[in-house]
Amino acid sequence: MWLGMVYDHRRHAGNAGDLWKHLVLAEVADHLFEAEKVRVYVESHAGYPEYRLSPGGEWEGGVGRLWPHREDLAEFPYFQVLWDLNPHKLERYPGSACIVLGLALGLGIDLRAELWDSSPEVERAWRFRDKGRNLSGPHFHLGDGFSGSCKLMNYLEETALLLIDSPYIAKGDAVLVEELISRSAEAGWIALSWQMLGLETRPNPACEFREFTLCFEEAGLECGPWKGATMILGWDEDRFSGPKINDLIEKLGRIEEELPRIAARMPESF
Repeated sequence: MWLGMVYDHRRHAGNAGDLWKHLVLAEVADHLFEAEKVRVYVESHAGYPEYRLSPGGEWEGGVGRLWPHREDLAEFPYFQVLWDLNPHKLERYPGSACIVLGLALGLGIDLRAELWDSSPEVERAWRFRDKGRNLSGPHFHLGDGFSGSCKLMNYLEETALLLIDSPYIAKGDAVLVEELISRSAEAGWIALSWQMLGLETRPNPACEFREFTLCFEEAGLECGPWKGATMILGWDEDRFSGPKINDLIEKLGRIEEELPRIAARMPESF
């Protein structure tokens, strides 16, 4: 059994990489909930449900840069979820699963969520989390999300949205990410996989896929030595074809092009 190393995301929460990951994730989830009637969400590396943002954190170079202009960004489901969580001041940042669960709650969808993480602390945080109204609540699994997600594919008959959010701290993670994207497409799922630019290995899954990339400097963001982040969208073209998936790809492509322009038009944003 893969044990891996425990990764703690708390000091990175809300940084520029998170901003891009979660903005794209929210757009894809919102589209799939409406257009494809997807009602299952799977996450291979869940992390904490929520993070407290403290002064001096990496979030100041990420979501903190755009937060003063949230009204201009209200069209994005990502910022809608953040605003609901922070009606007065930006103090709390939701993990990936809570962003998706928040979207589902707003739409009145009873979403099945299957989450994996190898940290006992993360498990405790999910166990005591308020599961919210009108939701059956997420099912948290303490263990390896790579193998756990694959096992779920063997018996789950419904289409799922899978987020692969590996921290890439264990040797061979990039290969496992690539394999999981490919297997999810074979199972009829749609997969999203996130990583920072600059890693030596980039996944090249054996399925239809597209990459959507944000250069941090072009958007007025900062994230230490990292220059940008990318999200891979992978799917089976026999299962997902036609105008619905094309509409999603075109929308993500427009966001990829327009977000830096939107940020550049914001006076005194940064």
